Amino acid sequence: MQKIGGSFELTATDLVGYLNCRHLSELDRAVAEVRLAKPKTFDPLLQTLWERGAAHERNYVEHLAQAGLDVVKIDGIGLGEAAITETLAAMKKGAAVIAQGALAHHGWGGRADILRRVEVPSAIGNWSYQALDTKLARETKAGAVLQLCLYSDLLAQTQGLAHEYMYVVAPWSGFQPRGYRFADCAAYFRKVKRGLVATLQENEEKESYPNPKPHCDICRWRKACEKRRRDDDHLCLVAGISKVQINELKERGITTMKSLSGIKLPLDWKPNRGSVDSFCCFMGC
Repeated sequence: MQKIGGSFELTATDLVGYLNCRHLSELDRAVAEVRLAKPKTFDPLLQTLWERGAAHERNYVEHLAQAGLDVVKIDGIGLGEAAITETLAAMKKGAAVIAQGALAHHGWGGRADILRRVEVPSAIGNWSYQALDTKLARETKAGAVLQLCLYSDLLAQTQGLAHEYMYVVAPWSGFQPRGYRFADCAAYFRKVKRGLVATLQENEEKESYPNPKPHCDICRWRKACEKRRRDDDHLCLVAGISKVQINELKERGITTMKSLSGIKLPLDWKPNRGSVDSFCCFMGC
């Protein structure tokens, strides 16, 4: 995420981040507006996963090259004007495969792992391109599908043609792409996209809390968020507690683990939602 003038430049990573955690988007916005420094982290496990993902992509590109397909690699990692121009030039020349193609349109951009030529006429010639992404997971996650939706949408703007399918190439599949219909996911994609844009356009920030989520495992902000939760002695640190139960306790003035530890058992009040037994499971009564 970048802010140029009064507008945000957004990527597939920003879209997936917003899907998984609204607080993550708030932190990234603060970085883009130079109100917060981007965290510098190194996690050997995440580095290993990144290297395995990069190797899987290289192996797939090599597989395509060995099949006799011409592969054009777009160098670099960002969304600079040079990379976008080079990608469009390769598309207009009709390259069979474009690796790490850079696409951008109206404040959105992304680098698709693979753009593969198909013999369907479009605005760029008697051919067009479909988006493919290489993923390590055997089961395709919602975030991966959203990324592909963005790439497919950007492709449609670039070549004047929207293809029906987009593809994921998973490991141990013999490099056989798994197809997903864009139309099946388009409405949800547009909803998430609108939600992110609307959030960033709000003049006043809406304070959110870094509640733990599965995405924390791979998030660059996880140490900062974990520190805040512990400094606040937040109820989310209680094993087995739910958000509904946290809200119930807050309504009764119980906002920290210390205050929770002072509750007399058995409970002398009935929760507005759920049963007393549901609270006893984590309170030891």
